[in-house]
Amino acid sequence: MMNTFNNNIYIVMYHYVRNIKKSDYPNLNGLEFSDFKKQILFFKKNFNLLSNDQFIEIINSKKLPKKKSILLTFDDGYLDHYQYVYPFLKKHNLSANFYPSIMCIKNKKVLDVNKVHFILEKEKNKEKILSLIFLYLKKYLNKTPEQIKINKINLTSRYDDKKTILIKRLLQNHIPLPFREKIVNKLFGDIVNISEKEFSEKLYMNKKHIQELYKNNFTIGSHGYNHYWWGKLNEDEQEIEIKKSINYLKKIKVFDKNFSVCFPYGSYNLQTLNLLNKYKIKFALTTKVGKVNNKNLANVFELPRFDTNDFK
Repeated sequence: MMNTFNNNIYIVMYHYVRNIKKSDYPNLNGLEFSDFKKQILFFKKNFNLLSNDQFIEIINSKKLPKKKSILLTFDDGYLDHYQYVYPFLKKHNLSANFYPSIMCIKNKKVLDVNKVHFILEKEKNKEKILSLIFLYLKKYLNKTPEQIKINKINLTSRYDDKKTILIKRLLQNHIPLPFREKIVNKLFGDIVNISEKEFSEKLYMNKKHIQELYKNNFTIGSHGYNHYWWGKLNEDEQEIEIKKSINYLKKIKVFDKNFSVCFPYGSYNLQTLNLLNKYKIKFALTTKVGKVNNKNLANVFELPRFDTNDFK
């Protein structure tokens, strides 16, 4: 656990939370539910755990709370969050913000980022994965690794080794989008070998789960519609992502006036910030690492977060 705290606000980011070792994917890089429970009880004992509305009040007042505080956030809308996180938080009268990607709920699709995670979980030989990527790169795009400037990819990562981060960068960002999706789908079919619809239903919450969270005073925000890199989209494309997400959440009656967004991949640009103002978004979460303090509290569209692993 981090051992130095003050009255700053720590926004904590979670993804997979499950009984990993007992699951069908025991090597998935996530948080064991037993560790999650310990972490939450530590937070409850040592911090003030904020609700979304309380956090909005702090933003509006421009004053940090006297006691060190935490806002819990859960990205991507995993079924884990409904099966494990929600009952435990409800039992302890705690609040949290959940940020699902809408296409997973509505269209029963699997995000490319998740396909890559489970490709890596199933195939431990990373050289084999890279060889297949380069094979399909030549087949679908007629390009070599050198031609797509693989040497320019930033391989720095807080948690992954260089081969893992290279695979992630190639399949999540570096290869042009239409071909990237084609390669990811081919690898997912070859290695994970399960239908996308079936996998999606096992991985993500559905509409009724989201509605139940909302009815029990948990906050639902936007993580985009397709989980694209917003910073790589033009303004019209970004607006479609934001608008379609908001419209769907309104349609299923889980939209709140104190609405916030969580940038997919932490990606955004100046056009994104202008759109957040246009749609009266209250705040936005990045993947930048840091605490909310007096210096950045007013910068509500670029708030930093900590990963759950930072508190181990």
